[in-house]
Amino acid sequence: MKPIRAKIVGTLRKIVDFHLDENLDWVAELECGHRQYVRHDPPFSRAHWVTTAQGRLEHLGQELNCLACRPAD
Repeated sequence: MKPIRAKIVGTLRKIVDFHLDENLDWVAELECGHRQYVRHDPPFSRAHWVTTAQGRLEHLGQELNCLACRPAD
């Protein structure tokens, strides 16, 4: 029997900026004021584009699922 997994619900929010944290990991700053890591090293999802200024610039305005923002009921 497969384990039941709860679906994590969030809200799509646009990326407005990026910064490096104290461990030199990239963090996307979202329009809602929350932040989300954008990983480029396994075992996390691969996002090699985050390692270049051009890649980050090209992803400004794209949406990420903000898990801190709950959709309106």
